[in-house]
Amino acid sequence: MALTITCTAAITTLLISLIFLPKFYSSEDSIDYDYSSIPKSDVDLLEFPLNLEFLEAEFFLQSSLGYGLDEFAPNLTKGGPSPIGAKRANLDPFTRDIIKQFAFQEVGHLRAIQKTVKGFPRPLLDLSVASFAKVVDRAFGRPLAPPFDPYASGLNLLLASYLVPYVGLTGYVGANPKLQAPASKRVTKI
Repeated sequence: MALTITCTAAITTLLISLIFLPKFYSSEDSIDYDYSSIPKSDVDLLEFPLNLEFLEAEFFLQSSLGYGLDEFAPNLTKGGPSPIGAKRANLDPFTRDIIKQFAFQEVGHLRAIQKTVKGFPRPLLDLSVASFAKVVDRAFGRPLAPPFDPYASGLNLLLASYLVPYVGLTGYVGANPKLQAPASKRVTKI
């Protein structure tokens, strides 16, 4: 009973948050932007989160659709290697749609940052079950049996979906006051 209430509360919270998510569905071809108006200090602070934005976009795309940026928006990868270990999660249609919306939001974040700073190719990402299991084992201070698998169920994916963006949020909060250019500050408010 308590687990059902917890699941219902988690899903309700996610639904409410979806109301406030911006929509970034449009596809763009490679466009040359003028990056000269952004100070070097801002470039460094904006490029660092690209690592996490790649991680989030790939995790949510792969989990919901079964494919990632290589098919969805290959121009955003800038030729970087495909992630390893990611797969389509075992989700009910409702949860799949929520995760798909998260994926679209993260693709929008990538586009916004890459419009502001040049960026770099997508790094090699390990989105395997073993990688997530290792993180969760460390959080619990012992190996779980069976190992945590974010792709096994909607509940597991929602738990993993909380872990991944939380790291980025703390990075943005620390970087935002240090940004100088108005265009740089706009990117962190997306």
